[in-house]
Amino acid sequence: MGVKIREIRGKLYLDIYDKGQRHAEALHLSVSKDPAMNKENMRRAEYARARREQQLFDGSWNLQDTLSAKKSLYRYIEEMAKGRDARKDRVCKCLPYLKKYPGGDLIQLGQVNSKWFNNFQDWMLKESGLGEQSANSYVLGVRMALGQAVRENILTADPAEGIKAISIPEPDMVTLTLGELKKMAGVPIGGKLGAEVQKGFIFACYCGLRISDIKTLIWGDIEHDTDGARLAKKQVKTKKRVFIPLHASAWGIINDGKLHNKGEPLFPLLAGSSTETNRYLKQWAAKAGIQKNIGWHTARRSCATILHSLGVDIYTIQKILGHGKIATTAIYTQVSDKEKRTGIDKMPEIKLAVGIEGKKELAFPKNEDKGTAQ
Repeated sequence: MGVKIREIRGKLYLDIYDKGQRHAEALHLSVSKDPAMNKENMRRAEYARARREQQLFDGSWNLQDTLSAKKSLYRYIEEMAKGRDARKDRVCKCLPYLKKYPGGDLIQLGQVNSKWFNNFQDWMLKESGLGEQSANSYVLGVRMALGQAVRENILTADPAEGIKAISIPEPDMVTLTLGELKKMAGVPIGGKLGAEVQKGFIFACYCGLRISDIKTLIWGDIEHDTDGARLAKKQVKTKKRVFIPLHASAWGIINDGKLHNKGEPLFPLLAGSSTETNRYLKQWAAKAGIQKNIGWHTARRSCATILHSLGVDIYTIQKILGHGKIATTAIYTQVSDKEKRTGIDKMPEIKLAVGIEGKKELAFPKNEDKGTAQ
């Protein structure tokens, strides 16, 4: 039996030990960089600790805090949200919707019951204007607050307990067929950024790269040997290197016949936010008559789907996408390079309507100049 102060991620809590169980109580106090403020917060925390310990020994602890139960739910969550990231934290982001909900900013904590919570969740799903995932996330903020109120003995039971969360539908895994890709490739879109979006997307379809890897792709990631060009890229997400043979059409998209520094990006205009480039993708698809909600990851999925439809085995596709565990680069190369080259070469040529200069086919350069890469 006893009470201790504990810090969790800069927040101060009380650990109350009673009858062999530990109960956590949030103090709504933070560790501060300001020495004076920190001293004051620790003084208040120690006062709360001593008070709880006295209640523990005289038997008055664990009785419902009826005074706090009269506090409005909105105000309670508002206090709970202090110090949290208002742009990301679901506790903060639920407040505007709680205020919009009829009576949501007035109801007292002690008045919240299962019926009220169920009605609020139903309103969030049907009338808040949010999608299922966002609505569920913000409702979870209210759930968290009610759970904390129980732990602080403000509520005797959690009104949200036993109420099923909002059902989130499975995401639509959008892919493009080979015919749809060819259709899009034959439709140009205007502007330098538009042309680069087209090149980057078709290139990603040939290589199965994520947008994070397309953005960070540099000329130094391109290697050449007697079989042609290949990517030797450290993936941004997994931090693992993948070796992907380049189809002749993929090489044609990036090969402008010029010398490039190895640190120079292949798609410099795509390095910024994906929001604008995603708009270009959707406009491009619509212009080509493709009624699908495509994004950058569609290219990666489409690569896998098309290769599989062409008879490439799953193991080879896994290696191309970089999903498998790689023990060493040498073993990885010996085992799968030949099969990956065979698989990639099965992709037919896709003629892109923009950006490829010259009519003559350019030969793959050798790695003779270590300072530059083509």
